[in-house]
Amino acid sequence: MPDVLLFGATGYTGSLTAESLGRRGADFVVAGRSRDKLEALAERTGAADARVAAVGDVDALTSALADVKVMISCVGPFEQLGDTAAEGAIRAGVHYVDSTGESVFIERLVRSYGARAEDAGIVMAPAMGFDEVPADVALSLAVEGMHEAEAVVTYSVPRHASTGTARTILANIARRDGTWVTGRQQTPVATGSRKRWAPMPPPLGPKLGVSLPFSIGKLAPMHLDLGSLELYGVVSRLEAKAMRWSMPAVKLALGAKPVQALANKVLDRRAAGPSEQVRKAGKWTILAEARTPASWRNVALMGTDIYGLTAETLAAGAMKLADEGHEGAGVMAPVQAMGMEMLHKELIDFGVDIRTYEPV
Repeated sequence: MPDVLLFGATGYTGSLTAESLGRRGADFVVAGRSRDKLEALAERTGAADARVAAVGDVDALTSALADVKVMISCVGPFEQLGDTAAEGAIRAGVHYVDSTGESVFIERLVRSYGARAEDAGIVMAPAMGFDEVPADVALSLAVEGMHEAEAVVTYSVPRHASTGTARTILANIARRDGTWVTGRQQTPVATGSRKRWAPMPPPLGPKLGVSLPFSIGKLAPMHLDLGSLELYGVVSRLEAKAMRWSMPAVKLALGAKPVQALANKVLDRRAAGPSEQVRKAGKWTILAEARTPASWRNVALMGTDIYGLTAETLAAGAMKLADEGHEGAGVMAPVQAMGMEMLHKELIDFGVDIRTYEPV
């Protein structure tokens, strides 16, 4: 009886995750729509079996899940394709982990599957990769011991992206409800409409950030005592100005089906994702700032290879749920589902630098 089923295993992130599961000695099977590709991947990574289940065929996926404990889903964009895996997990009664970065899909998981997952006694842990795992860890450390902290998270990330990530970015931009600033209330904020200078750690130093739709805005309030949460991404001054004035037109264009079709054709011609050399050269930093009237704390996480990190945290999270289960059930943020100790160790083992700044 295998512990883990990896759905969407032959995609870019899925293949990296299969490799991580194999290195860790996991008892796992791979699933997707192409038996030939699945069998080749299974032979290369040590997966115990290859099982065919396509997006849209919930019955086939539920059957494939009959003898496993946990499913990892790497099938995206999740807003369009993610429901097959979510529904399959509920029907099969298995824990669920995914690689989404889409706040709209996370909202749908909570709304449509959260209560059902609780009734079934299973954990649904979306966004168990970059950028939400390091952001949830950084923010959890920053607000520790504080009540209703005013929090800001700023991302500085490499510009290379897999085809799947590019599709997700375009889908997020096309949505017209924009970024959310989350606190006691949720207020829509247009992508790129707000800006601030962020005190990024050395060697970056102060950087200009603009409001961007990161999913941590939906996940962190599930378990942290926040007064507010603002989300920014580092850009150049020229990019900030261009986003402010061109974003409404870009959103309108990307909302048109002919433009979407053309964008997808262009993406289909790209390589599936960056090479290992490019991944490992791409540096990222996530800064979480927390403030109350009485105290403050900044926590910065810095590392490389966002796709490699995603594969490791997906694999580690699934194996933890398979081995130890979880006392709670329902949709959970990464730190809620896996615990700070486990995620902290995974980040350190991957070479992530964690720095804390606070009053002496």
